[in-house]
Amino acid sequence: MANTVTITTVNNGPRNLILHVYLKSDGAEGELVDEVIVDPIDFGLPSTTRFAIENIQYNFVGFDAVVEFDTGLVDDKMMWVLGETNDSTDFGFINGLKDRSGLDGTGKIQISTTGFTAVSDQGSMIIAVRK
Repeated sequence: MANTVTITTVNNGPRNLILHVYLKSDGAEGELVDEVIVDPIDFGLPSTTRFAIENIQYNFVGFDAVVEFDTGLVDDKMMWVLGETNDSTDFGFINGLKDRSGLDGTGKIQISTTGFTAVSDQGSMIIAVRK
């Protein structure tokens, strides 16, 4: 059995995108590494699209995660650490966390986990981005 990563589009407007992401460990496969949670191509946008993360709401049990922008290189741009908790972070006051992945960037937003190894590890997040 593989880890479960289910991504559901809540809203896909002309300027904003809101997704619900559900994560569930199978207890065997291990960490998620650079798991793509937002890809501009999936929404009919060019790979040159650079999103800005407006808000993240999450509830993780048993693991932590890092949200990052894909640079197209080995070392991605770590943007925000999400701890094992229930929390919400609003980046509106700084006009969003902007993708600064450079010329090689793919426009993708990824998640990598730490401690995502037990069958009881699971979590949900709502991520709102500006296109």
